[in-house]
Amino acid sequence: MLAIKQDQAKSDALADKLNLPLEQNCSETPTILVGYQDDKLALFPVDSGPVYVDFVEGKLAHRRQFGGGKKQPLARAIGLSSKTTPSVIDTTAGMGRDSFVLASLGCQVTMVERSAVVAALLKDAIERALHDPDVSFIAERLSVVCADSVEYLADCETADVIYLDPMYPEKRKSAAVKKDMRALQMLVGPDLDSHKLLEVALDKAKHRVVVKRPKQAEVLTGKRPNTVISSPNTRYDIYSISAF
Repeated sequence: MLAIKQDQAKSDALADKLNLPLEQNCSETPTILVGYQDDKLALFPVDSGPVYVDFVEGKLAHRRQFGGGKKQPLARAIGLSSKTTPSVIDTTAGMGRDSFVLASLGCQVTMVERSAVVAALLKDAIERALHDPDVSFIAERLSVVCADSVEYLADCETADVIYLDPMYPEKRKSAAVKKDMRALQMLVGPDLDSHKLLEVALDKAKHRVVVKRPKQAEVLTGKRPNTVISSPNTRYDIYSISAF
């Protein structure tokens, strides 16, 4: 159960916006609280510290500076080059890491997230980033849509590239699963409609669909990609529609 962590004056407005009860009004003990810490909107799982999206500091700041630029596997998979900067719809935005990397390399990225709470975290991170001179120009390339991705793609105009990074159930509990991913799994669960999302994406993308997968995982829905780009733990299955 989700609830609003009541520790600031913003709590009432947040409860109304997300249509969630305040912590003190819950009939059951919440498993995750939503609230503010140091002016950042965050999740507060009962078994760990706060989880929030941060486009200014931390790992994304390091990746922005030292991630390999347009030569890194994600950028190559999307089709970034000295001549091509595609527009991207990230249909499984999650914590927004890959979207931010692509925006830092020049792409206009629409992040689609079905969870209203996660979408709020992303919007809060963009607002904070817009006030930071080092990343404001990157944040301007990011937008968030709270919607079911299958429905969104069916109704929206297309993009150059449609990106999928489906979340699947963990086969075993592992300490290696980071707290932010654990919180995300608790909040949104596995993506059970990935096969349908891929079908719609293939119909909508102008140039390619890119599916991020664990390196040893089966291809999504058994459909073989045209090309694969691999990194140590991850691979990107590329379904080509037309050349850039």
